[in-house]
Amino acid sequence: MMVFVRFVLVGGSFSLGYAVITAGLIRFAAAPPLPTSVVVYLLCIPAAFWAQRHIAFRADRQAKGALWIYTATQTGSLAVISAITTRFVTLVFWADTLLFVATAGMAAVASFLICRYILFRTQAPDGQ
Repeated sequence: MMVFVRFVLVGGSFSLGYAVITAGLIRFAAAPPLPTSVVVYLLCIPAAFWAQRHIAFRADRQAKGALWIYTATQTGSLAVISAITTRFVTLVFWADTLLFVATAGMAAVASFLICRYILFRTQAPDGQ
C-alpha cells in the first residue's frame, strides 16, 4: 500500500510541477501554449521515471527498455484521457470534473500496474 501512496505522491508532484512551469512559461514568457505544454510534459518524463523508480518503487533494477515503455505509457495515457474527456465533455462543471477525475484516476491505476508488474518488478518472472 505504501508503494501506491509514494507513486501517487511522486506523480502528483510532477503533475503540479508541470502545471506551474507550463502556466508560468505561457503567462510570463509569452510561450505558445500547445508546444510549451508538450515540451514541458516530455521533459518531465525522464525525471518522473527516475523518481518513480527510486522513490516510489525503490527498485534496484528495471525491465529492458523501461524508460521507453514508461514514455509510451505516459504519452498513451495523455492521448486516451484527452480523447475521452474532449469527446464526452458536457460543459456542466461537476459532471466534467467527475469525468476528468475518473479518466485521470484510471490512467494512474494503469500506470501503477505497468510500473509495478512490468517496469520495476522486485522479483524475476520465475519468482527468484
